[in-house]
Amino acid sequence: MATLEKIRSKAGLVIVVIGVGMAAFLLGDLMNSGGSMFRSSKMEIAEINGTTVSLPEYQAYLTELEDYYKLNSRSSAMDENTSYQIREQAWNQMVQDVIMNEKYEDLGIHVTSDEIFDMATGKNVHPQIRQMFTNPQTGMFDKQQVINFLRQKDADPSAQFFWMFLEKQIKNERLMKKYSDLISKGMYVTTAQAKAEAEAKKAVVDFDFIVKRYATIPDSTITVSDSEIKDYYNSNIENYKQDATREVEYVSFEVKPSDEDKEATLEWIKNAKAEFSNPETDAVQYVKMNSETEHVERNWKIEQLSSKLQDFVSGAQVGEVYGPYQEGETYKLTRLVDVKQIPDSVKARHILLKDPTVADSLFNLVKGGANFAEIARANSEDPGSAINGGDLGWFNEGTMVKPFNDACFNGKKGDIVKVQSQFGTHIINIQDKGKPVTKYNIATLDRKVAYSSKTNQQVYAQAAKFASQNKTYEKFNESIQSENLIKRYGRNIRKTDRNVSNMDGSREMIRWAFEADIHDMSDIFEFGDEYVIGFLTGIKEEGYQTLASVKSSIERQLRNKKKADMIIADLKSKKQGNDLNALASATNTEVQSASDITFASYQVPGAGVEPALVAVATTTKEGEVSTPVAGNNGVFVVKVTTVTTEETNVEAAKSQLAQTSSYKAYQAYQVIRENASIDDNRIKFY
Repeated sequence: MATLEKIRSKAGLVIVVIGVGMAAFLLGDLMNSGGSMFRSSKMEIAEINGTTVSLPEYQAYLTELEDYYKLNSRSSAMDENTSYQIREQAWNQMVQDVIMNEKYEDLGIHVTSDEIFDMATGKNVHPQIRQMFTNPQTGMFDKQQVINFLRQKDADPSAQFFWMFLEKQIKNERLMKKYSDLISKGMYVTTAQAKAEAEAKKAVVDFDFIVKRYATIPDSTITVSDSEIKDYYNSNIENYKQDATREVEYVSFEVKPSDEDKEATLEWIKNAKAEFSNPETDAVQYVKMNSETEHVERNWKIEQLSSKLQDFVSGAQVGEVYGPYQEGETYKLTRLVDVKQIPDSVKARHILLKDPTVADSLFNLVKGGANFAEIARANSEDPGSAINGGDLGWFNEGTMVKPFNDACFNGKKGDIVKVQSQFGTHIINIQDKGKPVTKYNIATLDRKVAYSSKTNQQVYAQAAKFASQNKTYEKFNESIQSENLIKRYGRNIRKTDRNVSNMDGSREMIRWAFEADIHDMSDIFEFGDEYVIGFLTGIKEEGYQTLASVKSSIERQLRNKKKADMIIADLKSKKQGNDLNALASATNTEVQSASDITFASYQVPGAGVEPALVAVATTTKEGEVSTPVAGNNGVFVVKVTTVTTEETNVEAAKSQLAQTSSYKAYQAYQVIRENASIDDNRIKFY
């Protein structure tokens, strides 16, 4: 269906995400149904606020997203990174559906079919639909295109799926907006609030200050009891929540090419030279068929080549071959295919069109003398150049796609030509050409040195021997030391992590770590070009950190609090009116200065990030010495030297606060999710 092709191109190659945290599917009857053959605990992938989610239910989300991606990208395959991102999006959408559907149901929030119709063809067309159904000729939304698409979509399964997917997204966005609007209505900003905000921001101060740092008091002089630590821990227990994590130690056996592998690669490239050098061999085609690196069809100036190839082409005849030579871990042969005198740059303009029939008509018009720039502005589907009458300016060889490049550099000044590329049909006017220079066309055959199956088997045998001889954690450590191996660490591994440390594709090791017991040894994992054997060395379950694990941190906080009390008492006793210099002398500190500080300042030069210092500086009267205030690293005393009052705008402050409140309303989902009970068991399956 032509219309589907057009809107697909406008949708881009990534999964459509409408709004911040709003796009989601409705779980509907599937999640709310009663008993199911898939409710077996072995098939449970999650429990969300008491709702059990089975693997097939999650897979339904995942399959729909994957199908949409494949339809939109015109691809039947996905790389590992894309697959991961889609799995994460499917999970987040499913969690949002379960959590928010409860809220919508309780509050009676619904989206009617009339609302959906209005977002598609009415007065309040959704931006995503508006974008997809914009008439390229007028730049305006075309309601008739939507109507035609809806009438025809039932005849095309892909179009039907595309529309249902989009409809679910905009419906869920509308649900979330209604929920956020309810919250926003309860966050009205009063004039008094706005005045207070404006007053807080109007003062810009310069001030002097002293700081008595906590480090000036030895830790040994401060006693913090176990009961104080325990009381603080119990009172602040929510600060010590932790995710389930694992610690592993492992050794890696990397598979590298042997000397025998290197020699075999060199022998291959030597044997290929005779055929590659044969005048009857199409060098470019030979490279495309046999080289590991894709051939780049381009003419090169001599300075664009490596020093080796510069020496070669400057004295070679067309057809000569240089090599074998080595670059990095690759052996190469390079053949000089052609030497040309062509311009280094060309000036051109073009008209890009997706419809070949329209392209033919416009090509005939400009060939007949019609104004090229006016036709480009009115019709070109390259918006970047259309506004300039299709003008692309000067560009070097290799900048444009090959068909476009060849037409420009092989044509004559003044030519108007028509070529096809992956972007559509280009009508090109070659406006000017630079001075011809000598360029070289080369074809390079290469073969990277890679390890053989024999080498791979030898390294695996080493790993297997190590595993068989070191089945306990103690022997593992002893052998690492005696064999001079490098022990590696995976720390704070979470269920949702993709890799251990920097090992690509090591998700399998994470799954093992969450199933193993302390000091269990893993199987031999194969990750890329290495074999890995690990031991589980640490387990932290989801819940709260133990008192023992945070004791030192709490002790430090309480010790600093006691130091602050001592310093404040000392500073108060030695304060001499409004003389900050005298106080500095009495307390063996230095007077420092800061300028242009406002209530919104993030840090103070010479002090660092100290919100308490900023607060006392912006609220103390000019000429007065403040009372001591405890900060992050010490106790501060301030004397404001200058206060500059900026003009306040209460209405602007009110508007800004309203915007902040509105944003906080949209953040409501994050708070709801943080407070939800979510048992994530994806690690059993992915």
